[in-house]
Amino acid sequence: MPIDETETGAPNLPIGWRFKVGIVLFALALVPYGLLAPVVFYKLPLATVATLVGAGVMLQKVIFVGAVAVLGKSGFATLKKKLFAKLAPADEVGPVRYRIGLVMFMLPILQGLVETYASHAAPHLVADRLWVDVAMDIILIASVFVLGKNFCDKIRAIFVPEAYAVLPEDKSVGHPAAGNAGRTGGRRT
Repeated sequence: MPIDETETGAPNLPIGWRFKVGIVLFALALVPYGLLAPVVFYKLPLATVATLVGAGVMLQKVIFVGAVAVLGKSGFATLKKKLFAKLAPADEVGPVRYRIGLVMFMLPILQGLVETYASHAAPHLVADRLWVDVAMDIILIASVFVLGKNFCDKIRAIFVPEAYAVLPEDKSVGHPAAGNAGRTGGRRT
């Protein structure tokens, strides 16, 4: 009987106790961060805070590695597939959604440029910068999901020296790139 394999090459095993324990361990790996956040705000000596934070980070890493070990290759691939399939941006988006996404993407960049100079010209306009910066960061992250996966590939291609742009051909009537398909009876329409 052939064994079904995932794209990672690991056999597709039934989801059993190992998968459930792995999910619990992943959830427990986040607990140290929640416990360490308030410690920073207490009036404790710096050495104590550093020791607690270091121990918490190491504990988180140990729990995370344990979760991966319990899940195994196929369990981790299944978990990743279930989690990130819902979080991944859409593959294709329409022209209106793409334009909205571009505005959302460019707005934080332009705000950062303007804010730099506005702080010198009119400091009272940028007095409450933290909330504006947080809002712009959220808009920038949301724009990636609005723009879709193809946009993420375009951004990734910027950092690949061998990548080059392939622009879609204009299929309008009579356009030179359309060839004979754009001509009717020797006349342009």
